[in-house]
Amino acid sequence: MEGLALIVILLYLFWRTRARYRPGLLVGVFTLGMGVARFVNEFFREPDAHLQEFAAETGLSMGQWLTIPMFAVGLFLIVRALRRPELAGGPPPA
Repeated sequence: MEGLALIVILLYLFWRTRARYRPGLLVGVFTLGMGVARFVNEFFREPDAHLQEFAAETGLSMGQWLTIPMFAVGLFLIVRALRRPELAGGPPPA
């Protein structure tokens, strides 16, 4: 379900905004969105048998720990894309 929501968001950003002229922005949104979706999904998933003790000690499952770098990479790509100038192109000025 989260994949469908991300596709809708990315298609909207591509066709209705100028996101396509900012290299890395759509990839950053995708990475951040997948990280958020996986982090939330891990709350409803039972931890693996050999990692239950780890989850009890840390309060987060291994899957949640592994999505934290996805947040960081997604945010980095979004910030970098927004700080760089847009690519030339698009419709001519009116």
